[in-house]
Amino acid sequence: MSSDTNLQGFIKSSPDATVIADPETGEIIDVSQAAEDFFGYTQEELCSMDVIDLHPADEHEQYRRLFETHFEHQPAVVSQFDDGSPLFAVTADGEQIPIEINSWAIEDPDSGQSLFQGVFRDISERLRRQRELQHQNERLDEFASVVSHDLRNPLNVAQARATLLDQECESEHIDPLQTALDRIETIVAETLTLARNGEQVREVESVRMVDLVGNCWKMVDTAAATLEFENEMTIRADPDRLQRICENLFRNAIEHGDDNVTVRVGQTDEQTIYIEDDGPGIPEDKREAVLEAGHSSTPTGTGLGLAIVQRLAEAHEWDITLTDGESGGARFEFSGVEIE
Repeated sequence: MSSDTNLQGFIKSSPDATVIADPETGEIIDVSQAAEDFFGYTQEELCSMDVIDLHPADEHEQYRRLFETHFEHQPAVVSQFDDGSPLFAVTADGEQIPIEINSWAIEDPDSGQSLFQGVFRDISERLRRQRELQHQNERLDEFASVVSHDLRNPLNVAQARATLLDQECESEHIDPLQTALDRIETIVAETLTLARNGEQVREVESVRMVDLVGNCWKMVDTAAATLEFENEMTIRADPDRLQRICENLFRNAIEHGDDNVTVRVGQTDEQTIYIEDDGPGIPEDKREAVLEAGHSSTPTGTGLGLAIVQRLAEAHEWDITLTDGESGGARFEFSGVEIE
C-alpha cells in the first residue's frame, strides 16, 4: 500500500492510536500520528513491525490467536482474553499499558484487499475506577453484614421487650419508645438497601408497569391519594429494584403532599418514563441535594428514600432528572429505559 493512498489522510489525522495491518501476515502497513505518540516508536519503525510486536513478547502466540479470531468476526471491541486477563500493549521503553482494541475490517481502495484496522486505547483509568468500585462494594458488603447481624439482633430484642412492657404496664414512655425503635428499624432497612442494591443490574426481565405499579400502591399507606396510570407500557428492569423505586416515590409524594395528592405514572418518549405528583414540588435549588443520602425535609424522614431511588436507577444505568410536574408538583424522569 503506497503512501499516497486514499486511506493515508484519514489514518494520519486520526486522534486515536490507529494501526492498519495485513490480516494474513500481521505486517503493519500504516499508522496514525497518535499511534507514534502512544507506542513511542516512529511511524517508520511501526511500519516495519508485526502487529503482534505491540504486545508482550512472552504472550505473542496468544495475541496472534486473538488477532486471527477477532479479524474473522469483525467488528469487535476486545479488552481481555477469554480467561478474563487484560490485554496489554508494550511501548518502546518497555512499559506495559492495559488496552482496549476496537477493530474492524476495511478495504484498501487501491488493491481491494481487506485489511485489519485496530484502534488502541489506554484503559488504565477505567481499570483503576473498576478496582475502586470493587473495593467500595466489598466495604459496603461488610457494612451491610454488620448492620444486618450486629444491629438487627439487639433491635429485635428491644422491640419484643417493648411489646411485653406495653402488655404488663401503662406508661407515657412506651409509645415514644416503640416509635423510636420502629424508626431505627426503618433506617436499618433503608441502609441495607443502599448498601446491597446499588450494584449494576445484571439480569432484567419484562415488567408490565401497570401490574407492578398497582402492587406498589397497595404496599404504601396511600390514605386518600389517587393514582393515575397514563401509559400502559412494558419495560426491561429488575422487578424488585423497580418496585423499591416506585414505593419510595409514592411515599415521598404522600408524605410531602396533601392527603388527596395525585400521583401519575407515564411515558414521555421511547426511552423515558416518569413518576410525578401534584404536591408542593421541590425548589430547583434543592433538587440535587434531595437525591443525596441524609437529606430530609421532615423531622421523621430518614433522608435515604430518594437517595435509594437514585442508586437503584443508576444500577439500571438509567439517568434520573428531577423537574416540575404538569400540576406544579415533583416529577422524576428516568431516561435510558428499554421500553418494549
